[in-house]
Amino acid sequence: MLECLDIHAFKLIEDIHIDFKDGFSVITGETGAGKSIMLSALSLLSGAKGEAASIRNGFDSATVTGQFYINSNDKELVSFLEENNIDYCDDTLIVKRIIKTNGRTLSYINNEAINRNLLMQLSTYLIDISAQHAHQSIMKSSKQLFLLDSYGENFEFLDEYKEAYQRVKDLENQKSEIENIINSSKQQEDYLKYAFEEINSVDPKENEDEELSDKIRRISQFEQIHDNISYIINILGNSYEGASTINNLENCNELLDKVGRKDDTLRPLASRIKSCTLEIEDIYETLKDYLDNMQYSQVELDQMQSRLAQLQKIKKKYGPSLSSVIEFKNNIDSKLSALTNGEDDIIFIEKKLNKAKAELKDRAYALSARRKKSSLKLATSIEKTLKKLGMKHASFAVDLKTKDFHLDGIDSVDFLMSANPGIEKRSIKEIASGGELSRVMLAIKTTLSEKDKVSILVFDEVDAGIGGEVATNVAQALLDLAATSQVIAITHLASIASKAHSHLMVKKYVEHDLSFTSIVELNNEERVSEIARMLSGDSNSKVSIEHAKALLD
Repeated sequence: MLECLDIHAFKLIEDIHIDFKDGFSVITGETGAGKSIMLSALSLLSGAKGEAASIRNGFDSATVTGQFYINSNDKELVSFLEENNIDYCDDTLIVKRIIKTNGRTLSYINNEAINRNLLMQLSTYLIDISAQHAHQSIMKSSKQLFLLDSYGENFEFLDEYKEAYQRVKDLENQKSEIENIINSSKQQEDYLKYAFEEINSVDPKENEDEELSDKIRRISQFEQIHDNISYIINILGNSYEGASTINNLENCNELLDKVGRKDDTLRPLASRIKSCTLEIEDIYETLKDYLDNMQYSQVELDQMQSRLAQLQKIKKKYGPSLSSVIEFKNNIDSKLSALTNGEDDIIFIEKKLNKAKAELKDRAYALSARRKKSSLKLATSIEKTLKKLGMKHASFAVDLKTKDFHLDGIDSVDFLMSANPGIEKRSIKEIASGGELSRVMLAIKTTLSEKDKVSILVFDEVDAGIGGEVATNVAQALLDLAATSQVIAITHLASIASKAHSHLMVKKYVEHDLSFTSIVELNNEERVSEIARMLSGDSNSKVSIEHAKALLD
């Protein structure tokens, strides 16, 4: 539901804050007071285009902000928000539109910039405005088809159809992929076979080139490594060129051990020398083992260099890396296999495809038959409601046409209506009168109230050209809708305004030669006065006041 609305520098409004209540709310006011401004503001929040001309004189931008309560039980709306990563923390959604003087309009949800298309999509779940030229999801063929399926309880049949439709699409894609591979492979068959044989003869392994390069590097440095380690071994342990490091350390250890018996402070040094000796001896033995195990083979080096050259060659031709060469080889193998087995695969898929298409056809016709049956009932129900709402000569039809298979079946739908006898029914999209359109929307929503639960319903001119019993019926229809949705109606009729749970009044006034529009919620006393004005044009008339009180009781 719409909890509150803030409007700044928009048309005749400078700054207003409006709190809305759940249930049925009406907006009233004298002609020219600015009731249409409220409709424009709500349309802006539902994704309508903004115009620089809407900015109040003296300001560089206009802002309309709406705070909405999100019912977590509204599965369709919640699903849309989650799919589009729109946060609704604390079940609250804040929608803001800013119109700039250059005509640019900015859109925000919870202070995050969004594009207008996303806002328009959101509004189909959030707010539905029944007024001339207003954006309405119910005008779309896809929405009408959804409503028809809701009314006819066709979703189980629709789901079965969609499963069959997806199976056909999957099989068609499989067939197309194999055909593309075959056609592509036939043109390159000789090349593919040559490339496969060349790579296969080398038989590269993952990272083999890097491992070989490392081995070759170590072998090519054999002499330098050998000489340096030999030199270290001689220094540490061989004594034929003089006392070795190990011998010298052992001698130092003996001497320190002797003098340590005479001076206790020197004993720790003897222990440290001994530790150094043991560590050096371990290094010495490790280096000797390494030197003993060092092998050098020119033949082995030549073989490794030759192998590396092979790998570099196929990398250059099919690379850039061995992993990409191996992947290329596997792709070739798949293409060659497709050439060998592809025709058989296509025949197999075609058999499955023919069976899937037959099943799709059966399910499409079954779904279409249910739609035709429910379309007659829906049209009859809406037509009856239209007559109750004052359109005595109205006729309504749900026009179903067969089209190619698509995700939602083989049907397209269009709601048709004629308001007068002898006039051909035409699409409700073409209805020119705002009053007629609002009552058509009211009739549709009344008939489908349990199926099309849009959070907020806005009606303008729903009372145009009616009165008496018809106006009472319209008021009751709006009140009934308010049991499941928040209903906001702009009205001129006291019989409708008196049924509302909340009453807002729009007023225009002049101050310092400037025109302003304000809107306030009326208390009981103010409401009596406003309804009296709506009845007779005179809010002070005793007769009108008594009549107003009677309507409100």
